[in-house]
Amino acid sequence: MREDLKGQNLTFTEIAKLVGENWQSLDPTEKETYESQANAAKEKYHRNLSEYKKTPEYRRYSQYLHDFKEKQAKHNKGHDVAKRPKQRQ
Repeated sequence: MREDLKGQNLTFTEIAKLVGENWQSLDPTEKETYESQANAAKEKYHRNLSEYKKTPEYRRYSQYLHDFKEKQAKHNKGHDVAKRPKQRQ
């Protein structure tokens, strides 16, 4: 399907519509194949994520993120005045 759509200069919306129609017309056994692959990938992702969260790299990143958010909150504290929306031309 990808090769069929590649040269047609379709918008993302048009591609999504065609892909959705093809998915709806798929045989349930074919859908099951794709769904089982997706579930396996999702499980692998969650396993890898939980392992990553045990690493020193994650702790450093988490601390960096916490510090960054605190800094942003302090910076934005004095800028609570609502801004006027930009006018479109």
